Amino acid sequence: MNAEPVLTGVVSMRKSPVRQFLNPPLRAMFLLALAMFATEHEARAYTDPGSGALIWQMLVAGLVGVSFYFRRLTAWFKNRKGPKV
Repeated sequence: MNAEPVLTGVVSMRKSPVRQFLNPPLRAMFLLALAMFATEHEARAYTDPGSGALIWQMLVAGLVGVSFYFRRLTAWFKNRKGPKV
């Protein structure tokens, strides 16, 4: 018995990202999130002055961390190619 797969010439391709975005439930969630962020409401909340400093500290620490990781990743790719001639 020969159990080789039969090729019919039909290629199964995944949907493109644009087609996935056009999926109705995903589109509805995106539009709902957009509407929530686009509308303005009174906050009725208090943030102390230290909150802004904490947010800036987190952003700067995140950028520094990403830069160190990016440097490490680029060094790995340079070493993988081999020495320059």
